[in-house]
Amino acid sequence: MNDDRAVKQSRETLTNLFMRRSAAALCCGVGTLALSFYGIIAGVIRTIETIGQNGFFSFAFYTMAVNTFAAVSVAFMIPYAVEGIRKRRFVLPEWVAVLHYLSTCSIAIMMVFVLAFMSRVSPDDAFGGSNLITHVLCPALILLSFFQVEKGIALSVKYSFIGCVPFFIYMVVYYVEVFLIGEANGGWPDLYHIGEYLSPVLAALAFLLLGLGVSALIAIVSNHLTKKRTAKMFLNWKEDADPVEIRIEAYGLGRMAGLTGKEGDITIPLDILDFFAERYRLNVNDLIRAYTTGFLNGRKEKTEP
Repeated sequence: MNDDRAVKQSRETLTNLFMRRSAAALCCGVGTLALSFYGIIAGVIRTIETIGQNGFFSFAFYTMAVNTFAAVSVAFMIPYAVEGIRKRRFVLPEWVAVLHYLSTCSIAIMMVFVLAFMSRVSPDDAFGGSNLITHVLCPALILLSFFQVEKGIALSVKYSFIGCVPFFIYMVVYYVEVFLIGEANGGWPDLYHIGEYLSPVLAALAFLLLGLGVSALIAIVSNHLTKKRTAKMFLNWKEDADPVEIRIEAYGLGRMAGLTGKEGDITIPLDILDFFAERYRLNVNDLIRAYTTGFLNGRKEKTEP
């Protein structure tokens, strides 16, 4: 009886971890989406009324561009968070995960720049009005949502460079518009007053280091959390567990999904089953069959009068 209770608890622990993280990511994603739109609208109005420019010019500011990017990325992430709550598992498709990572790195770079530099030079521009939302609150929320997602892979050094790509593209455009073309020739004004403090070359080097540092830190934190969660997920399983016991666990997860899912809706949690297969040196196909059998039996139990 105690063994049965422990098995049931282990399954519930495993699936509840995904459900809680899905709910947290959903709340952060919806918050990011709402605040981003508010900040974007406020920024466009400020550009028209204060700067006297066309509203589209507001997207020349990195803050506006990156908050728009963040809103788009979480809009793609939100449906999977909803599914994560319902199915008690939360894994994004690779392209959504990459988009989420790019926007997270991009907006985090902006937040660090604001906190480390702009807050000292011009506190009102850093935190005044809607800037507090776009410079601090939205970046904090999207970071929280990102750290709830299971990527399924370790974020290597390669991803640190990939995470900087949108920021580097903006740097190139800004350099061309401000320092090569110049405001007098129809280019942008030095929106961030970079030329008042550093030469273009030193500024580029400083921002390259900033972008790589922030992206690498996000990858390190994400990898640490993934490793910690993996260890927590297997806390209730013995190192020397019998293969039959693990197949029973896979069957139990499938049965739980069959009892709680919608009619005809089956999603095989390859992330969880891969964890089982790697830890206990099992064939993942055997675990998939056990899971599917459990799902069908759970569906049958649910539909029987």
